[in-house]
This record gives sequence, structure tokens and C-alpha cells, in this order.
Amino acid sequence: MGYESILTLVGTKIKPEYLAKVEQTLEKKTARGFSPINWYFDLVMIDEDDCLAFIARKDGADFYDPFEDGSVPAIMGKWPDVEKFASWLRQYSEKGGRMVLHSIEGDGVAFGWEFDGNGRMRYLELRPAGKWD
Repeated sequence: MGYESILTLVGTKIKPEYLAKVEQTLEKKTARGFSPINWYFDLVMIDEDDCLAFIARKDGADFYDPFEDGSVPAIMGKWPDVEKFASWLRQYSEKGGRMVLHSIEGDGVAFGWEFDGNGRMRYLELRPAGKWD
């Protein structure tokens, strides 16, 4: 993606059996077979609820106030290879975890992925869902 957007992690709870593996990946900042996304591991942490969350910026320029553990649910930036990051996360996320992007460049684009807890993900997009009033 070549434009600025907000990347949000929603309920991306790491399965207990993979918690140590994910923590090790974040510590080493590398995942076998996913080298284009290794830089993402500098941006994330496991929060107090065992969810993947973003590390709050030191300059305080986040959209959200940091939680006590230093995490925030979303950060702004450009997200190359974001689908590969979602593919990495789908292996470890419990059912219902989501990763969502929302453009801040005025085009209103919003999309993301939802994880099924079995290593699969499905694409999400913003689209009309109701009748005209």
C-alpha cells in the first residue's frame, strides 16, 4: 500500500500454545519465510491480555493514549507487504482476531482481514450493508 493509513489490531489474541513462539519471534525480530515483514516486529508486542498490539510511540504522537503496558491498538503509516504480515499472524491468532486498515488520505478506503483461529483468514472490506432511508 503506497498511502498513509491507520493499521488497527482488533482482538488478535495469540493462542496459548503459540505464545512462547510469537514472543521469541518478536524478540529475534525475524520469522522464517517472512523476511519482507521482519520490520513489523519492531512495532508490535504482546499485551497484558495476550493480544498482539502496537508499541506506543515514544513521542506520544499516537491516535490513542497508551495503555499501562505501553501498547496502543492502532498506528499510522505506510504498510508495504501488510497482507504478508496478516498471513504470518493468522497462524497464531485465535478466532475473531482482525487486522484493519483505514486510509487517512480522504478516499475512505477501509479493508482488512479476519482470522478464524484455524490458520485461515478472510478479506474484509467496507461496503454498503443497509437500505437507503
